[in-house]
Amino acid sequence: MWHECSTPRLRRQSAPSGQRSGAARVLLHQRPHARMQRPGREALAAARTPKGSDAGVKAVLTFLRWIWNLALAVALVLAIGAILLWGYAAVNVGALERLTLSEGVGEGGWLQIDEQPIYFQEWGPAGAPTVVLVHGYAVEGSTMWLANARDLADAGLHVIAVDLRGFGRSARDPAPTYSMRSQANTLAKVLNELFVSEATLVGHGWGAGVVLQLAVEQPQFAGRLVLIAPILRDGVAPLWRQIAGLPYLGRAAVWAVSSGGPVWRANQMALFADTDAIPRGYWDQVRPATRVAGTSEALRAMALSPADSDLPEALARVNLPVLALAGEHDRRVPPHAVQEMVEQLPDARLVVIAEAGHALQIEQAAQVNARIAEFALRGVR
Repeated sequence: MWHECSTPRLRRQSAPSGQRSGAARVLLHQRPHARMQRPGREALAAARTPKGSDAGVKAVLTFLRWIWNLALAVALVLAIGAILLWGYAAVNVGALERLTLSEGVGEGGWLQIDEQPIYFQEWGPAGAPTVVLVHGYAVEGSTMWLANARDLADAGLHVIAVDLRGFGRSARDPAPTYSMRSQANTLAKVLNELFVSEATLVGHGWGAGVVLQLAVEQPQFAGRLVLIAPILRDGVAPLWRQIAGLPYLGRAAVWAVSSGGPVWRANQMALFADTDAIPRGYWDQVRPATRVAGTSEALRAMALSPADSDLPEALARVNLPVLALAGEHDRRVPPHAVQEMVEQLPDARLVVIAEAGHALQIEQAAQVNARIAEFALRGVR
């Protein structure tokens, strides 16, 4: 049996007119707050952006800010260091560079070449085969050959060591005229004054380039060449040239690095594979050349001198026997670089000296002396 179940109908009561208008007003005021607002473009973009990207951007900005601050700090330190270096050099260079060319010199003599004194030394009998020793880009000049000259003379050779202009006890010229070709011309005039011809010319480092330039342009002075750790680049590195050209600071930098300043000794020691091989008293022998008046100005002029050599393009024109010596551990002119040069010469061979750096004629003097003597005497025996 079905039963009807009726739900009592609720009568809708209307509020009094006064109350209805108030409630309506309340509802009208509440409606805007109840509505959902549409998000703007910025909010949508932010919603689409991963939460981690903000942290990444901040990290990048922090890193860039750190780099910038570091660069400013380094620049400040360099500026302060440059000012201190210039001040120290300005005070000390004048006091240190006071020696005359002849002060403290016991042996050797000078030739007037182009109205400038050029220093040289001789060992051994004048009638013996002649070996001419030419130093590299080192302020001490021919002093670097003291471990070689006497032994070569004892082997029966007439040995001549020359200080090129601006080095050792030769003239200090403040004009930038120190190119490889100009030094080769000076060397030729020295050998002409000493009546030398067809000699064995021995050059170390940059001096090997001077010897090669002489052999190309005035071959009458050369019979054989010995090239020790040869450097054929004429002039200095572009950055060093720019530093040397700076007003005031250039002279201070040259003194600090090349002329007896605080970095000079470290540069000298870098020439050796083993610093224990440096002869006793070596520093006392080479330091006086850094005290000669005008040294730092001359070295600055060298850095500013224009290059005028035609090396290595002219190597094929060197029609002489050439012995090239390289130090096994030479970081400046490694053996493979010397081998590349040897391959461009018509008649050359390479010998690598074991346990030696760039200054192999000092570090392994006995081996180098034996090689030079055997090579120089080969043509007369």
